[in-house]
Amino acid sequence: MIVGIIGGGFAGMTAAYELGKLGYKTVIFERMTELGGLASTFQVESGVPLERGYHHWFTSDTHVIALMQELGLGERVQWIPSKTGWFEQGKIWSMVSPTDLMKLGTIPLLDRVRLGAATGYLTYLQRDKKNLYKYESITAHDWWKKYTGDNVWDKVWGPMFRGKFGARADEVPMVWHWFKIVLRIGSRRGLNTEELGYPRGSFQVLIDALEKAIEQKGGIILKGATVKRVVVENNVAAGIELAEDENTRGALQRANIQPNERGYIPFDRVYSSAPSFATLKFVHELPNDYVAKMNEAKYMGAVLIILKLKQQMTPWYWLNIADRSMPFVATIEQTNFIPPEVYNNKRIMYVSNYLDASSPYFQMTREELFNAYVPHLKKLNPNFTPDWVEEFWHFKEAAAQPVFPLRYSKKIPPLHTPIKNFYLGNTTQIYPEDRGTNYSVRLGQDIARLIDADAKSGGWGDNA
Repeated sequence: MIVGIIGGGFAGMTAAYELGKLGYKTVIFERMTELGGLASTFQVESGVPLERGYHHWFTSDTHVIALMQELGLGERVQWIPSKTGWFEQGKIWSMVSPTDLMKLGTIPLLDRVRLGAATGYLTYLQRDKKNLYKYESITAHDWWKKYTGDNVWDKVWGPMFRGKFGARADEVPMVWHWFKIVLRIGSRRGLNTEELGYPRGSFQVLIDALEKAIEQKGGIILKGATVKRVVVENNVAAGIELAEDENTRGALQRANIQPNERGYIPFDRVYSSAPSFATLKFVHELPNDYVAKMNEAKYMGAVLIILKLKQQMTPWYWLNIADRSMPFVATIEQTNFIPPEVYNNKRIMYVSNYLDASSPYFQMTREELFNAYVPHLKKLNPNFTPDWVEEFWHFKEAAAQPVFPLRYSKKIPPLHTPIKNFYLGNTTQIYPEDRGTNYSVRLGQDIARLIDADAKSGGWGDNA
């Protein structure tokens, strides 16, 4: 049996790897020229890779850590203390420990106590998934206002949600924030130290190891190959037709693959790990009720400027920007996490923003965006001048962050689509956890098990 996989991110690669172990042949089609999706890398210094989008692991990210071990990369996993800050009212506040929370001077003392008590309650008393329904049935806006008062939302969480979710900030279910708090605080070694994971050599070491393992099992990977449509015959996925651009033709030639006489590559099963809106561009036969489920979750885009600096901007790894007069939501100073010696003693910092794809900031060129950010970077460090920046890069992604409606657990599109032998599995189906490499790995494993079970039973969906 041969499985066609659309998308070479961690879900698609893991599915191919797991299927290869089970004896199935796979072909991955990746539109970009590199694998890894949002965790793909580029050269920030000669021979030194860096993720296009900042990535790390929490201690609860057991699926991807186990995969690292299985691929012989266990010694590459390093756990590093991190420092989180909070910028508001022209000042950076430490947010490393519960004591720091009590010192957050942007809200009155009583509200700090309420914030600390509520955070502790969510983390230590409510972390069981049996509480899912209660937190997916209320917005974060309403929950925090109900239990901690207006100030905690208006002065603390509200600005962060508006920075990340824009006009949808007040609509985000509390379940999203609940998991963020459980994961973040759950990654502490004791009360005062947070440790985050990162692979020595960047996420590229895992991408390369997966690619090698897939190919060793007979899998084929086509980079730079654009899917035109999934071919559906009598409501059964029959294969994949590719675009006719030069990059796609080159990818086919390198893989020595030729479409059949009807112009497509036949497959026994097809799995799309692409975002829902992208999948709908190449699959037109899905019924309206399933399409409606695919459209329940909306996407926020991400825009990143990565700066190579001559000197340190701040002492913080992760700095949340709660001041909404500033046009970005966080800075992530990589070299306050990974030593600058790794990057030839340069300082590396991400400037991160989440936006609707229609936002003017999403449409800006790299130079326009950098110039718009410069005055605000000076607020973080008054000594900063543009000549600190030796080089900078600009990346954006239209499907970076799914935004879920209330009670989404009853609206998730099933992995089995109504088209027989066609599977959908992307970040909108990881719920209630948030997107990330760990849950993409888990999703790929789930898809592989599903395909294997269907192949052995000869069934589909509820009949499998």
